[in-house]
Amino acid sequence: MHNLYLYYYYERDIGPFKMLTDLPIDQARGFVSKEAAAKSTKHTDIEGFLRMRYDCDDRLRKEFLARGGKVTRKNPVYMMLGEHKSWATAYENPVLIKIPLAEIDPLTVSFTYGDSFVVFNHGKFNKEEYWGKVYFRDEILELIGRIGYPPQVEYDFKDENYTKYSPVADHLLYVEAHVWSDELLERYR
Repeated sequence: MHNLYLYYYYERDIGPFKMLTDLPIDQARGFVSKEAAAKSTKHTDIEGFLRMRYDCDDRLRKEFLARGGKVTRKNPVYMMLGEHKSWATAYENPVLIKIPLAEIDPLTVSFTYGDSFVVFNHGKFNKEEYWGKVYFRDEILELIGRIGYPPQVEYDFKDENYTKYSPVADHLLYVEAHVWSDELLERYR
């Protein structure tokens, strides 16, 4: 555990730990629309995306609380357990924060084996044990010890180059961490 880190990439000009779902829905809608226009992407269902994003945060919070987690934020700050360099390509001027796993209160960070959008999508469920589940630190480490990390797929967010894996969200790409503690975030801001 002492050589494991939570990784968080962000845009230098925006700053760290600013989550879309921390915004009221109207502001989030405006932000997503503006980003899509600036990147000339065809985000055809902004309302559907936002509904899924806010619902996913809500489900993560409820599941974590039901299992005994401590939540001081309404919405989590998403990170990854282990490095995933492809995420740097999502930003023009990326900055990385690494938080040693050994320094976190295990009751304030939840994990999913893969992107939570995918893990909680019933249409993607298969036979594996990790579908629809939220884990504590020791549980995710035990799972990784048994089955390994999800395979890392190289991709470039800017070029939308996902090799043979498209759309990228259909695949488990990393172990996702959900930080529920502002105290932890403030130490690394």
